Amino acid sequence: MKFLISAAGTGGHVFPALEFGEECINNNHEVIWIGTKTGIENKVVPNNIKFLTIPMRGFRGKGLIFKVFSLLGLTTSIFKSIFYLKKNKIDYVVCFGGYISLPVGLSAWICRKPLFLHEQNAIMGTSNNLLKRFSKIIFLGFSINEQVTKKMMLVGNPIKQSKESSLGTQRHESPKIYVTGGSQGSEFINKNIPIALNALNIPLEVRHQSGDGKSIGVKELYSSNISVEVEEFYDLPHDVILWSDFIISRAGALSLSEAISLKRGLVIIPLPSAIDNHQLLNAKNIVSLDMGLIHEESQAIESLTQKLQKVIETKVYEQWSNKESNLDHFQAAARMLSSILKF
Repeated sequence: MKFLISAAGTGGHVFPALEFGEECINNNHEVIWIGTKTGIENKVVPNNIKFLTIPMRGFRGKGLIFKVFSLLGLTTSIFKSIFYLKKNKIDYVVCFGGYISLPVGLSAWICRKPLFLHEQNAIMGTSNNLLKRFSKIIFLGFSINEQVTKKMMLVGNPIKQSKESSLGTQRHESPKIYVTGGSQGSEFINKNIPIALNALNIPLEVRHQSGDGKSIGVKELYSSNISVEVEEFYDLPHDVILWSDFIISRAGALSLSEAISLKRGLVIIPLPSAIDNHQLLNAKNIVSLDMGLIHEESQAIESLTQKLQKVIETKVYEQWSNKESNLDHFQAAARMLSSILKF
């Protein structure tokens, strides 16, 4: 069978799509990808996947002129997508949200090709909302913050299968904390987490992912009784997750999915500017699993210190690590493929 995947822009859309594409290829299906020339997908889609582009750009939160050009790009992108679908004789179309899914999803409907959507977050994105009436199944990464329909199927977020950590997972006397603001980093986390942890005045081991180009000066913010390693990016984040006792993190869907699948709880600091406040809704999913707690940026740093102190003193992170999630995100891609092939 021939699968057409659309995902572009950010890792939150692209990496789950990559895992699904790999699952298709491992099961002897052909995969074609529609992306953009400028997004991360242009760098990470492997050579065994045919890569095509359309000129679609995002339009939410942009000015009027930009939106006009985006609408022109939408029209062109629909026609190009229809051409790609017909030329490559596509059997199934799978869209992973974001602006690029709209023209690809509409072209699938026009060409009468089975359309499937995947929503990574706990609230439907704009494109998925517009396309859901045309889709056969809407795959969900998390329980969704709206009325569930018969089309929706909770499968989890496709993430790369974990291997045994090379860093060791044995417990030490000093709590081990993985601090991350995601691949792009977080200025709030880089500046304030050292302050909050220093105030505890106890020995700690910390591995801090600062984000690309944001590592300068972060290590110096930590006090001398904290053993800290600062990296701009960890190529194998699952190693650091397994090394840690718990994680301090933003609330990106993939970061949370990987953490709970590896049985690590989190102190979650949602990005307040996230579209539709989806990071806060993602974080509430984790709290409902009893695998973490939330600190919002609007709250005082002293409040964050108190939360961290309680986590460490009560060793609640050990309870988090023993939780059995009812959703294995590592199996999400396989669940999706099995369900799609029934059509």
